[in-house]
Amino acid sequence: MRRVLLLGLIAGLAVGTAAAQAGSEAGCTLEKQIYTCNWQAFESRLNATHTVTIETERMDRFAAAQLRKLAAEMGKSVVKAGEPADLTFLLIPIEPTGVHLGPSGEPLATLRIYAPGRGTTRGTLLWAESYKGDPDRPWPAVVEALIEQFRARLGKR
Repeated sequence: MRRVLLLGLIAGLAVGTAAAQAGSEAGCTLEKQIYTCNWQAFESRLNATHTVTIETERMDRFAAAQLRKLAAEMGKSVVKAGEPADLTFLLIPIEPTGVHLGPSGEPLATLRIYAPGRGTTRGTLLWAESYKGDPDRPWPAVVEALIEQFRARLGKR
């Protein structure tokens, strides 16, 4: 009986350790419309990544091409949508709020990076990079600025 209890206790400790480690993994939380992400955990995951899938708005070939170029610079292989990949890179515009006040700019685009999910769904959001600027800026310039901002964060200009 003591052996059974001891084995149960050891198994319980092992499960608790796994849960604690999973909690420290990369991931983002959303609070008051602002994502907070764990950069160190994300960077570690990104460095271990070999394949990525790229998603953009339908027919946004420019953004897709820029993301493919970014992935190649980071040494990642791009796989077709629907194929298994280590991460998913999603670059989309942020819907305008309607009224723009002040010189600080407004959110124009976001690069979101997800872990794989089950089936065709995206998994956990690991990183969210947003770009703020002048709403009159052309979309290709917004895409380039956002990707350059992300490159700078990586330290790879």
